[in-house]
Amino acid sequence: MTNPLGPQPQQPATPGGWPPVPQHPWSQQPAAYPVNGWPGAGGTPPTAPKRRGRLALLVAGGLVAVLLVGGGTAWGVARLVGGWSGGGDGDALKTAWTLDFPAHERTGLTTYDKQDMFGAWLAGDTVVRAQADGLLAYQLADGAQAWGVPAPDGTSLCVAAQAVTDGRGAVAVGSDNSCNTVAGFDLNSGKLTWTARFPGPVREGRGPLRAPDLSVAGQQVIVRSEDTLIGLSLADGKQLWRATPQKLLPGRDCRFRDVRAAGEQVVVTYRCPSGGEVDALDPATGKARWRQRLPEAKLTDGVLSVQPLVSLPGLGHDAYAVRDPRTGKELATFGNTIDGTELWTIPPNRSNSIEGPAVYRYAGDDDTLYLPTFPKNVPNKMRQANQIVAIDLATGRRRWVSSGHTDSQVQLIRRDEQGVLAWESGDRRDLPPRLVRIDPATGKVSVVAEGPLSAGFEGEGAQVIERDGVVVIAPWKHVAAKAAITVLR
Repeated sequence: MTNPLGPQPQQPATPGGWPPVPQHPWSQQPAAYPVNGWPGAGGTPPTAPKRRGRLALLVAGGLVAVLLVGGGTAWGVARLVGGWSGGGDGDALKTAWTLDFPAHERTGLTTYDKQDMFGAWLAGDTVVRAQADGLLAYQLADGAQAWGVPAPDGTSLCVAAQAVTDGRGAVAVGSDNSCNTVAGFDLNSGKLTWTARFPGPVREGRGPLRAPDLSVAGQQVIVRSEDTLIGLSLADGKQLWRATPQKLLPGRDCRFRDVRAAGEQVVVTYRCPSGGEVDALDPATGKARWRQRLPEAKLTDGVLSVQPLVSLPGLGHDAYAVRDPRTGKELATFGNTIDGTELWTIPPNRSNSIEGPAVYRYAGDDDTLYLPTFPKNVPNKMRQANQIVAIDLATGRRRWVSSGHTDSQVQLIRRDEQGVLAWESGDRRDLPPRLVRIDPATGKVSVVAEGPLSAGFEGEGAQVIERDGVVVIAPWKHVAAKAAITVLR
């Protein structure tokens, strides 16, 4: 850590840029620096920030593309493909627009730095993609640029909290050697709201960069870097509390293994010389709400889900544990295979270059956890297919495996009052993708809408978002998908 410099005056930020990072140690509770943000009257979409290089506008045959020629943060190419589906009967989706992946460059933190995604959100009439060189927002209607916040020169984004509260979220950035600065942002205004530095580890040799566990829980941002755990105000970035394993579990020589937060709970997993522990903390104060000490036979590597609370398997222990969110006590367990059905819990955001928090694909309610099954090869086709399995949280037993899918991979979208919403990825060669609902009582599939054949495969390894019949597909990596964002309506 740098030496304290004393109180620093607030400085206005350059529009589109990042505010200066306070250099105080965490024990000093550094103040946050507000960002002036984008110029312009309130209520109008902010203009894109000025960037080095020149813009070239291409208009041809329904293609509207804005390209950045030169250095700086590159806007993608928004291809305006179609419009609203004509009939409005809800049984067909058309491609509204797609966004090209950024060019493959060996710069920044990863080989595919600008192609990898750290998070995607819908905010008002925009869709926002977090990528290595910054936050970029596009108009949901036509893919036009809405706003953008580039990462500071010489840095890249390294992780994003997946949840937002009232449109406010958090990301972390750093150099190619250390991810050590967290920033708050407002999706509604397109502004950064504060930044603060945390003690990030320095990368050793050619090993992966270690990114912090980063979560938004209610009105707090929770950052865990190595054995430092910090709670910040989502509104202004001020430190609310700070903890270490030695402070939380004195005299036991434990280390943090995993920290996840959601809603009103921070779940901390420890690894100790003898056994382990799972605790819940209040995100506003850092005080313990409950503690559960674990024997060697019950170790866990972290948390699959905070709501509902489900722990991962651990060293020498191959079972998932369903826990009471009020006490942390184990209620039920289940293995990676339930009644012959193999689960698929590999995170789609895994990286060889950044070691950070995994994003798991699941949905849940008060009594059921929904997970994808392990994909199997489809005979005579160059693709795989899977289903969704429902797990009873009271018993750990399988309730059903979904039926009625096409033979392609299924991506969970959400559990709501109408059931489980999911996306069948399809195959751009011969199988259109589909938006489907799964009956929570039986697992039977009903079709909500069919997508265009060209959108096949785009949903594999992607974050799929649906709102009012509009489907947004944002892949984590450039593997099966051809577009960084696909919007269907």
